[in-house]
Amino acid sequence: MPLDVEVLIVSYNSATVMDSCLRSIAELLPGARVSVREHGDDLGALDRLSLAASRHDPPIHVDHDPTNPGFGAGCNALAKNSKAEWLLFLNPDAELVTWPWSTSGSTSGNTPASEPPRAIIGPMMTESGPPGDHYGTTYGIVDEVRRSWLRSRGRRPNGQGFVSGAALLIPAEVFRSIGGFDERYFMFYEDIDLCLRANAAGTRTVVVDDWRVHHQRGHSTKPLFGASLNWSYESACLFHAEHGSSVTIYRAYVVIDSVLRMALHLLRRNRSGRTGYANLARRSANDIISSKVRRPRS
Repeated sequence: MPLDVEVLIVSYNSATVMDSCLRSIAELLPGARVSVREHGDDLGALDRLSLAASRHDPPIHVDHDPTNPGFGAGCNALAKNSKAEWLLFLNPDAELVTWPWSTSGSTSGNTPASEPPRAIIGPMMTESGPPGDHYGTTYGIVDEVRRSWLRSRGRRPNGQGFVSGAALLIPAEVFRSIGGFDERYFMFYEDIDLCLRANAAGTRTVVVDDWRVHHQRGHSTKPLFGASLNWSYESACLFHAEHGSSVTIYRAYVVIDSVLRMALHLLRRNRSGRTGYANLARRSANDIISSKVRRPRS
């Protein structure tokens, strides 16, 4: 039976990279519905996105929320209006390379695989860094240190674990049953949180080798380096608090990590990097002090 899937894309001034993404969908998922939500705060961003969408068939639904409520909130809004049985969340700078399942309207001569497992599914990322950058089984503070400084990569999830929200396929009923993405995360960590909550509710997380995606990575965040550091920090504090790690220990790690990275950027004469990490070190140190001041006496 053809897979009933809708592709949901949250964009932030991403029209320039959207063509490759949409072309890959038209080629590998012909007939699939596609909905895009633009979070850029000017009408020019919407016009550019609408123009890119108009060059593709079938028609692509385009929505606009200039308030930019965050990635998870945008995904939830798109999912709320979808009638599909499967939801494919895809970043605008991601491109489908292979797709192993048949979809409505597919005319591919390749023999499709059977229906995907009723699980959260991630692809094998190609030319997008080591595969372990895009998945894992745990994500505590120790994992943060290992990934950042020891170049340790995540283990492939085998039922338990997470995959990247850059390309994530999930049954719509599962997505809704766990409340979708937690909208308290503006950006970063919301995909890990979603997968771990789904695991706790009985839904597995898997990676399918025959599904391959190329992800450029960082299209929306590189121009906003300082802001991205703060978004990641805020989301990480929330994530670790929700999933059982000490936020104070995490903040202490961020202070040390930021000072070291600030020194590296100083040696490289990278002013934006030096400034960004200096501000983050200051903020995380102040948060540690403030939390101790507010802590009631026993």
